[in-house]
Amino acid sequence: MSSTTDIHPSRISNIPAVKRKKKKPKVPKPQPASSSLTRAQLRKKIRDLSRLLNASSNSTTAAGGERTKASKLSATTRIDHERALAAYKLELSSQQLTSKRSTLEKRYHKVRFFERRKATRALSRLTKQLAALSSSDITEETESLRNQIHQAEIDLNYIMHYPALDKYISLYKSGEDKDTNKKRERIRKDIEKRMEDGTLEKGDALAAANAAEGFGGGPEKNIKKKKSQQSKGKPSADEMQDDEDRASDGGFFE
Repeated sequence: MSSTTDIHPSRISNIPAVKRKKKKPKVPKPQPASSSLTRAQLRKKIRDLSRLLNASSNSTTAAGGERTKASKLSATTRIDHERALAAYKLELSSQQLTSKRSTLEKRYHKVRFFERRKATRALSRLTKQLAALSSSDITEETESLRNQIHQAEIDLNYIMHYPALDKYISLYKSGEDKDTNKKRERIRKDIEKRMEDGTLEKGDALAAANAAEGFGGGPEKNIKKKKSQQSKGKPSADEMQDDEDRASDGGFFE
């Protein structure tokens, strides 16, 4: 085959040019959503994918019937991008909920700690008073104590199982507006219903609260501690609890 140097200069213009294949624009492959991505990175990926899909949907046909570059997304590629976009949105929503839950937990940790301690002591004290009564003697006092124990269990479960994504409404704080009081009562009734349905075990409230406090035992361990203190001439646990409750009622919840 002769090279171009062997061809007369007057005939070079008649030689057809070599056709080069046009390179197809590379469409970025969608990456699966990863929990290692920050919220800013997830927002950027959502924005980029949304623009790409919108540009593909709204693209017009160029002159001569040729589609524009933005519209050159195959059906498979488009489906992959749509799935990736949905996954990124789901991951972003999950991170936002986690962040909100963490923020609310930190904000109301101190209030819930003191209220849980107060409710735990009240329930423990009522349980001991009921146990001290004769089992064969069912009186109005017994029924009253059982009702008080039930209400104390609701209070304790209210504190421990309050909706994680709602602003905490103090159980003991007074002087709230009507809407706040209604919401508190609505949540208490929901907690009571869950206790009756078995979603929240009635008998586990005190044990779970003691575990959260780091006591690890329960009423039985506290009774042993009380007997030990009384034998040494120290004030009883109930008396110490009453003093601390009165001190805490004086300023924290008002």
